[in-house]
Amino acid sequence: MSSKAATKKKKLSIPRSITISQQWQHILFYGSAVLLLLIGLVMRLYHLDAPFDRDTYDEGVYWQTLRAMSAGHPLYKETFYSQTPFFILSVFPSYVLFGHSLWAARFGIVLISLLGLVGVFLIGRALAGRMGALVALFLLVTDQRYLAQSQTLQADVPCVAFAALAVGLALMWWEEPTGRLAYWYTIGCGISLALSLMSKLLTVGAVVPIGLLLLTFSWLQIRKKGPVKPKPFRPILFGLLACAATCLLLILPFLGSWPQFWDSVVSFHVVAGDALKQEHSKNFGAIRSLLTGFLTFPALIGAVIACLRKDWRVLPLIAWTLATIYVLWQQVPLFPHHYVAITVPLISLAVIGLAPAKWELDLKQWQSALQITMAAMLVLVALTAATNARPIRGYYKMQHGISRQDQQVINDLQRYTQRGQNVISDAQFLVALAGRDTPPDLVDTSSVRLTSHYLTTEMLQKEASKTEVKAVLFYTGRLILDKDSAFHTWVKQHYRLVKSYGQNKELWVKI
Repeated sequence: MSSKAATKKKKLSIPRSITISQQWQHILFYGSAVLLLLIGLVMRLYHLDAPFDRDTYDEGVYWQTLRAMSAGHPLYKETFYSQTPFFILSVFPSYVLFGHSLWAARFGIVLISLLGLVGVFLIGRALAGRMGALVALFLLVTDQRYLAQSQTLQADVPCVAFAALAVGLALMWWEEPTGRLAYWYTIGCGISLALSLMSKLLTVGAVVPIGLLLLTFSWLQIRKKGPVKPKPFRPILFGLLACAATCLLLILPFLGSWPQFWDSVVSFHVVAGDALKQEHSKNFGAIRSLLTGFLTFPALIGAVIACLRKDWRVLPLIAWTLATIYVLWQQVPLFPHHYVAITVPLISLAVIGLAPAKWELDLKQWQSALQITMAAMLVLVALTAATNARPIRGYYKMQHGISRQDQQVINDLQRYTQRGQNVISDAQFLVALAGRDTPPDLVDTSSVRLTSHYLTTEMLQKEASKTEVKAVLFYTGRLILDKDSAFHTWVKQHYRLVKSYGQNKELWVKI
């Protein structure tokens, strides 16, 4: 055999071994990702049907909202709803398909939360390759706050999940801004961003990193020598159109009730913010406590490493984090379930510190120092996940049923009312457990709605006078703060007391 032929044979044999190795790497990488997703799914299905309000109030509101929709009462026009529409529309199919139960409603949240896991996987893949993808996915799977909200019938995780997916697709597009895949990335990003904003405006900060990526790309294209070519901008145009079209399609069904839509989604929150502005002073302490969590440390180190490497991609991530903190700062009232909005931005900052180094420095000591820092950050990531183990165990131990008194209330509601009869209450969750409905306009009797005067005594009296309303249940202190409240006085004149549970907790039935 000639030397030329031997050399050719050798060249052919090396790619084959590399290909086999790469195949195993693919299998291991995607197998690990699928395993983490399955673990995340199992963690979310565990005790998903626990019959207690995981948020102490909001789950009952959204459960009653779903019941009202199932009975044919449209959103905004008849059923009070203070969020943009996609959240409740996204869980409605699973609620209907799986038996109109609490489990069925929460299962819709579980499915959407998995999209958030996919989103951080894409963020990690774009920022730091395969290691970054798995680390990001691992951090979100083991995050107790995201887990808890993934089992709760609320809008926070859906908007966070779609925001994570939108930013992940935007970063993937940045890595490959031309070609057929670029169109899929930008269209998917536009749709996901629209679905996030149309679920809840909590994640409006996600617009910042996506906008910075688009503006930077456009600026770089314009600065190139020669005429500006439209081809690189086409995927961006498709993405913007996809975002606008998705928003329009979701708003279109509610154009007939546009005054109610605007009043509930926009005006209500503005008025509530003014009415509760004294609560704003508490936000500083809450955010400070939030940012002292363990996840903040790998995020800070990751940002520092990225800055030292001159990886400018960290700037949109820092801007995303700051924008999210600002949104939380402006949120009045700020509740613990809102904190989940900061989780994905912090994970993104942590992961960018694991990006493959593209060294421009000649000093070996700098390279060694940063490599050691990256290794230390991996350890810190592992510690972060480990510290979440205890809160997760504590969270699962809290999975319990209803109290004896709550069960008594459920039994009494079933005894004194019949299906099809409505119950006015500030304990919507117990009413739903009893298989009873609240009036569509009173699915939410929150203190925020009462304080902002979007729910008045006159409105309560009007609803309580309707023939389909059979009972009034005072239970959580929202509808009655004392025996002299105007609505309670009116109820005493038109209803009869059948049960008293102490501490102003009473069940009244129409005379």
